[in-house]
Amino acid sequence: MTTILAISNQKGGVAKTTTCMSLGAGLVERGKRVLMVDLDSQANLTLAAGLDGETLPWTVVDLLDAPDLDLPEAERGAIYATAMDGLDILPADVRLASVERALYDRRNYEYLLGEILRKWHDSYDYILLDCPPSLGAVTLMALTTAQMVLVPVQCEFYAARGLNRLLDIVSEVKKHTNPHLDYHLLATMYDRRNNICRTVLEQLQTHFSGALFETVIGVDTRLRESPVTGEPVLLYAPRTRAAQQYRSLAEEVETLLEER
Repeated sequence: MTTILAISNQKGGVAKTTTCMSLGAGLVERGKRVLMVDLDSQANLTLAAGLDGETLPWTVVDLLDAPDLDLPEAERGAIYATAMDGLDILPADVRLASVERALYDRRNYEYLLGEILRKWHDSYDYILLDCPPSLGAVTLMALTTAQMVLVPVQCEFYAARGLNRLLDIVSEVKKHTNPHLDYHLLATMYDRRNNICRTVLEQLQTHFSGALFETVIGVDTRLRESPVTGEPVLLYAPRTRAAQQYRSLAEEVETLLEER
């Protein structure tokens, strides 16, 4: 059975794309087959995988824009390998912004992504959805499709304050389109030398103890360097602290899902 995780936070710069790529790599190291889906028109995940969505013949945009057409060629050609065997990507390009605006006019658009991804359920153990930094139509599709939303939370004052809006949306999605949706928070960009970081982490541990991963992702220069090489940090710098932390997250994700 395929497990679908949405990685979402309406705030940018909280390590959503980094987490998608690194968690995917960690799950592959654990013997899983993983498909990453870039759902952001900025296409940062696509770039981090060493691809340029503007030059690719097919991306997720083509599948979302014409879902009622018979597109076997697009379906075959839209999946690309990454530098890590077992970690594939369905890339995005800038046209996604226009497609998102048109989605609101489609009836039951929230279920569209799930219908598209069903074609690959037999090919992957995990599908990771890298959501845009907004709570628009694409994010609502992702939340309707996923079993769990993983919320990276930067250990910074304003990032933590913005959680309530996202959790309100999760509650609405559970009521209307996906009653089985769960969520878990991931503390990211943690610097133990910083008082604010320590305070925010303590607050998350106090208020979200049952929905907070024990793994904490620290600040690490190698995480910023790895996208330039087109490799996840687990390949680029496998012995670094960040690589070990994302390995721990992958183990924690698997344990959590096995217990559900």
